[in-house]
Parts: sequence; C-alpha cells; structure tokens
Amino acid sequence: MKILGVDSSATAASAAVLSDGKLLSVTFSNTGLTHSQTLLPMIDNTLKTAGLTVSDIDCFAVTNGPGSFTGVRIGVSAVKGLSQPLNKSCMAVSTLEAIAKPLENSGVYAVSVMDARCNQVYTAQFDCENGFSRVTDDDALSIEALAEQLKSVNKRKILIGDGALLCYNKMKDVVKDIELAPLNIRYQSASSVALIAYDNYVLSGESCFVDSNQLVPNYLRLSQAERELKKKQENEI
Repeated sequence: MKILGVDSSATAASAAVLSDGKLLSVTFSNTGLTHSQTLLPMIDNTLKTAGLTVSDIDCFAVTNGPGSFTGVRIGVSAVKGLSQPLNKSCMAVSTLEAIAKPLENSGVYAVSVMDARCNQVYTAQFDCENGFSRVTDDDALSIEALAEQLKSVNKRKILIGDGALLCYNKMKDVVKDIELAPLNIRYQSASSVALIAYDNYVLSGESCFVDSNQLVPNYLRLSQAERELKKKQENEI
C-alpha cells in the first residue's frame, strides 16, 4: 500500500510518501509562501525522491481541516485533482489528529491547538499514554473554555500545534502539569497524515477509503466574511 500524504492546512505545508508503513520521502516547508504555488511542486519532488510517480500511489490522504480556509481548500483540491483522473482512493484526515500523532506512545495527554484567531483555537485531545486514542471531537473553543476543560485532566498535558505557545502563555498559571511540545514536532506534517491513513487501512481495510468526489473540507466554523454577513443580516431583522 503506497500512500501520498498532503497537508496545507496552516502556514506550513508538506508532502510525504509511505509504502507499507515505511516512510520513503518527506518534504516540509514553513516559509509562509503561497500554497497554491508551492504544494504541487512539493508533491512532485516528494514522489521523485521516493522513486515513484503519481500513478504508483494507491491512496491519497489529506488534512481536510480544521485550519486555514484557503489552505484546506488548496490541499483538498490538489488531492482531488491528482486522484480523480486515476480513479484512486482518498482519505480525509483531521488536522488536529495529524498534529498529535508524533506524541503516540509517549506517556502524555496531547492537546492539539491551532490558532483560530479572535482568542479561539481549533482543538482536540488525545490520550497518548499507551498508544493513540481520541478523547474529544474536533472543536472551536475560546482559550479560556479549553483551560477550564484541562483543569480536570490529572495527567501530564502537552500542548502541540501552531497555537501551543499562545495557549501555554495564557494557561501556565492556571492549569497544572501543562507543557509545550518540542519545536521539532510542534507543527503538523504530511508524514503523520500518511501514517494515520495507513493505520486506518490496517485496522479497517479499504472501507476506510472514499471516492475523490466525497472528499470535502471540514472548517468547523463559518469564515470571517460569512460571520460578518450573518451578523449584518441579524441586525437588519
């Protein structure tokens, strides 16, 4: 099973190729360059480094959110464009799950956090004490609401994701046993996307795959423009 993992859901972007559980090639960029310009060349380079072509890939896995609305759309659109002509399988992976994946079997409680602006974060929690299991659904919360949740978790808690430092600075004096993930694993990588896709395949077989037409973004909340339009419409009533 050869899997291409793709992520462009935030400032960083990456691509990875995995074959039967073994990572063959990973390309990662956190330069802030436009994903619409860099993602496809990055994918092409990752495939060439692995000695493969796009037609060799069995499953195309991509983070479908939450995250940057534009970034998520670019990643999902790129994967649909690559997989559809070849009639290949796809898999949507939660960005928050991909963020926490490097902490698997680390003995900690992982708290994935992405900066959603306006004092909010996209977040989900995972028990990584012995394995990797989801504790909460993906959600958009205020930092204060998340802090209240974490006060009742009596475990070593690791904040991971691009919102980790922001949350840590606001929580460190009110939430016990909370730490920052190391910088080298703090940001989501397509390698985790590919690994999650492979784990799902091993567990569930081909039933975990979807057709490219079924691959859709999961934004969790309305965009800023949509929120402002809704507020304007409510005020006019």
